[in-house]
Amino acid sequence: MGETRETGELRFALLGPLRAWYGEEEIALGRPQQRALLAVLLDAPGRTVAHGVLAEGIWGDGAAPADPRKALQLLVHRLRSAFRPYLAESPIVRVGDGYALRVPDAGTDFAEWRRLLAEAENGTSPHATRELLRAAHRLWDGEPLAGLPGPHAEAVRARLAGERLTAVERRLELDAELDDRPALTAEAAALCLEHPGRPRLVAVLMRALHRAGRTAEALAVYEDARASLPPEPRTAPGGPGTRRGPGAGDAPAPDSPAGLQLRILRGDPTLLGGPAEGPAEAAAPVRPVPEQLPADLADFTGRGPAVDALADRLAGTGGRAVVVSALDGMGGVGKTTLAVHAARRAAGRFPDGQLFADLRGADPTPREPAAVLAEFLRALGTAAEDVPPGTAERSACYRSVLTGRRVLVVLDNAAGPEQIEPLLPGSADCAVLVTSRTRLPGLAGAHHLRVDPLPADEAAELFTRIAGPDRVAAEPGLAEEIVAACGRLPLAVRIAASRLAADPGLTLAALSEGLRDERRLAALDDGERAVEATFALSYHRLTPEEARAFRLLALPDAPDVALPCAAALLGRSGAAADELLEKLVDLNLLHSPGFGRYGYHDLVRAYARARLAEEESGTERSAAAARLLDFCLATARRADTAARSVDPAEQSLLDTPVTGTGRPLATGADAVRWMRDQAPVHAAAVALACADPSLPLAQAAELVDKMGSVLFERTQTTVIAALAARITEAAGARGDLAPEALARYVRGSMLWHVNRYEESRDEITRAVVLCESLAPDAGPAARVWAKALLTLAGNARVNGRHEEAAGHAGRAAEVFRALGAERAEGGALGEFAFNAAHGGRLDEARRAAERGARLMSGTGPVSAATGRYYLARVLRLCGDPEGALAAATGAREEFARLQVAVFEAAAGDLAARIHAEAGRATLAAEAAEAVLPLARKTSAALEAALLHTLGSALASLGRPRQARACLGDAAEVYARLGITAEEAAVRALLAALPSP
Repeated sequence: MGETRETGELRFALLGPLRAWYGEEEIALGRPQQRALLAVLLDAPGRTVAHGVLAEGIWGDGAAPADPRKALQLLVHRLRSAFRPYLAESPIVRVGDGYALRVPDAGTDFAEWRRLLAEAENGTSPHATRELLRAAHRLWDGEPLAGLPGPHAEAVRARLAGERLTAVERRLELDAELDDRPALTAEAAALCLEHPGRPRLVAVLMRALHRAGRTAEALAVYEDARASLPPEPRTAPGGPGTRRGPGAGDAPAPDSPAGLQLRILRGDPTLLGGPAEGPAEAAAPVRPVPEQLPADLADFTGRGPAVDALADRLAGTGGRAVVVSALDGMGGVGKTTLAVHAARRAAGRFPDGQLFADLRGADPTPREPAAVLAEFLRALGTAAEDVPPGTAERSACYRSVLTGRRVLVVLDNAAGPEQIEPLLPGSADCAVLVTSRTRLPGLAGAHHLRVDPLPADEAAELFTRIAGPDRVAAEPGLAEEIVAACGRLPLAVRIAASRLAADPGLTLAALSEGLRDERRLAALDDGERAVEATFALSYHRLTPEEARAFRLLALPDAPDVALPCAAALLGRSGAAADELLEKLVDLNLLHSPGFGRYGYHDLVRAYARARLAEEESGTERSAAAARLLDFCLATARRADTAARSVDPAEQSLLDTPVTGTGRPLATGADAVRWMRDQAPVHAAAVALACADPSLPLAQAAELVDKMGSVLFERTQTTVIAALAARITEAAGARGDLAPEALARYVRGSMLWHVNRYEESRDEITRAVVLCESLAPDAGPAARVWAKALLTLAGNARVNGRHEEAAGHAGRAAEVFRALGAERAEGGALGEFAFNAAHGGRLDEARRAAERGARLMSGTGPVSAATGRYYLARVLRLCGDPEGALAAATGAREEFARLQVAVFEAAAGDLAARIHAEAGRATLAAEAAEAVLPLARKTSAALEAALLHTLGSALASLGRPRQARACLGDAAEVYARLGITAEEAAVRALLAALPSP
């Protein structure tokens, strides 16, 4: 750089997405973790922030990379690179054991926000104060630090949200005092719903409703809100000037919700006063006319029939419904260019403006309709503070604002109908143009137009206009060859022509030669992959090691791959893999959606897979898949150990060998997070094993088993069941009985957890038969056999077949005892004891449950809590309710600490039942309510049981309406699950309730 620039020209925005400018030029701040680091430094301008504080702010305790200091150094390096084109010296400096950001305090919108709030505190009049608050709110551009990860960003968001809400309350109070905003009631009502228990909001809404002549509603607002309001300060009866503590004779503060209620009931005339004196009302403002369309391309070429069709369609506004035109086609085909060109041609028919938004539908996180609606409303003249809070409210306001206006809306790069529908106007005088990579059949009433590659003559014309007619004429015939090699795709044609225009030394012949590879020409004949030649120009500049990494990363069919998995796939160290993948990110051949995660743009992935198929041998592809599968299983075993403290005898149900050690996982929370985050990669590894006969299905089956062991979410069980089904099919075709048995057991277990009991029983029974054909008394099949028997026992228990359940569980306990698997034996004894108790064998049941709890107590916290829960179930049936309650409560607390949601809900349900049976209806209702949300997320059967318990308790408390609602829901769930005995019991309770 030839000149020194000052940091005083830097500006930062935190009250929305984190952004930075140098003068009027915005600075690209890079990936989320880089911006999260910058946010921490901006929160302490000029002060040193230690490494530990930075790491905690960006990643927290559980998500930090293996070497946080190295990761921070890399993030700082990237941020400094972002500032380097603008500043001679980086504003980020190393100080001791940390970093500091040298920027002026006034260089952020946050500082301006605080300044305006301080001025508002000392406002000279209500009007002046309100204008200052309005100016402060106009600084906001959405959620603070939107999209940034980490505890620091979350804390800042929470802090600023509180400040903003307090400022909104003050502005609304001024609106109520000045009495000059007809829309005050709507805004106050929406905020009261969003933020219950805020006295100032309730008071504003009561005052506004009363002044609007809606006194009954004002009083109802107080009655509805009073239970959620905090205790109010009281004043002495003589007047509001003397405050004292609560006591007989105290009166509520006159402007509090309770005080307003009394004043309304007494007919206080001061509450109906007119608007406060202030400046004369200005004339009605002129409605803004937004002109947001991007500039038309000067070299727009061809598309005549499509442009005419769109123009004719847009000319048809004013009928019974809004005109919607949807353009679809592959990436790079020119949908946005065509839409903007057609929109500019039709702009004269929409005198009230044109709106444009890139919905980023192809991004990992498409834009939320609520954010787009907020931008549109502000562009249409709605003050920032008058923009409603929710998507539905904003959409309704947007349609109202557009009523009577002729506005054209262009929605570019849409993800799907659900993203588009809130953005559609209601007025038939408006029109909408939508572009998307996929066809949108769910967009009702839309006119669909597929955009194809350009005709050959139009593609050649576009190439000539960009590269220059003299260059093209100097080498006749070659332009046509180049556009043909580009598949006539506008993006590819533009990139090729721009390379030529930017490099005077590059000839058409050389460019054409680079695109003449026969394999690439064959691929370019496929319109869907027409852009591959453009990617090849970058791909062939890679080193051999970079090109290998680019190809192999496309092997697993997953949205993105974490660095440890990628390193295993490539057979390289973590540091070497990181260096390779970061280079590919810099070349825009990969993207990084999160720290240490790498993925492809969808078309680049297709190109990478084509290169993989052509350039890597089958042996190398199999070896890479084997490395990935081995790493995933080794790490999954470590996750299982961290999450469940699993018995060594249960570490591998099939004694499947692994060559690697996997990734260390310190805690159960780390294990669950890893398994949840890597589920798509695990699924891809399983798919590779099923498709490649050289890969061991035993590893794939055990990996799926570990997924089921660690992940308890209902959403994951269906995925795991589907993976297990895929393995059973492949194993059956190969005659590989042990992996088939394990996979059938896993699938049956998952089906059981989602309450598909009949299917579960069939699948588990087939697993048992397979195990018995493999001499289950010895060898790895014994473990699978015992676990399958135990699952059959649970299935029989749910359906009320307790003797059958006890038989299966007793056999399982014997097998586990022979294997030396104490934890598993304890679990089987707990299942046996519960069912034996139901069969009247109380002494035998209690002894078995106590032995099971002892066996499980020394095998890890989850197992110990499970054993305590099993014991509580049996103690309840054996007539020891207090012992059962103590065991159930202790188990529930431990499950909550360990974040084992399904068992926490089960233990809570048991405690609620014990309270109910002891006549403690209030405690029963409280216990059931506490865990009902967990049951709804994890188990429909548990949800129904809790609703049953809660409904019974509410009926005992004399609340029949709520009892009827709970019991009705319970009956519906039981009916859906086919649990007829419980359904009949619930319906009997419903019939006994008094008629509504």
